[in-house]
Amino acid sequence: MPTATPRSYFDEALRVLAREGRNGLRIGRLCSALGVTSGSFYHHFGGWDGFVAALLEHWEREEVGRIVELVNASDDPFERVRRMKYLALTVPHEAETAIRAWATVDPVVEAAQRAVDRGRLHALADVLAPVIEDPERRGRLAALGVAVLAGHQQIAGVADADLASLLDEFDLLVRAHASGVWDPVVSADAPWHPAAHEDR
Repeated sequence: MPTATPRSYFDEALRVLAREGRNGLRIGRLCSALGVTSGSFYHHFGGWDGFVAALLEHWEREEVGRIVELVNASDDPFERVRRMKYLALTVPHEAETAIRAWATVDPVVEAAQRAVDRGRLHALADVLAPVIEDPERRGRLAALGVAVLAGHQQIAGVADADLASLLDEFDLLVRAHASGVWDPVVSADAPWHPAAHEDR
């Protein structure tokens, strides 16, 4: 008999959210896609509320956790800022757009969405700390970076050349306020460079 892990439910749920939004998210639909019975769903989550709570916890853990993992892979503070651009281009934008819409009608989802944005804000501020000495300016720049991401999701819902260009503008703004010398060279082969996303 086929089995499904909680992770497989979460992955499928994010795919459904990306394609159809919250209205496409149904227990029967998830189980059918995974080739299991509804008993599997109830075994893992107990019911719909338990599933939603687990899905949101997974999303928050993944999205905030991957910032820490990828950014901490480099000791170069300017390289870490560039890596944040890559992260912003590779979040699941379509699914997050659906989650933001869902958050407008569900306080549980809204709380999770705000927690993810706060986590990103704090992570970006930490990344900017070695580059921007003034804590108030650093906080404003971090807020602006998260606003660019969230705002673009609301407008376009996908990662595209416009988002890459906006992130380049944010990069330039950070450089303008950087405490020290900024290396302006960015390789077109780098995954966070707009050229790397032109064919996507």
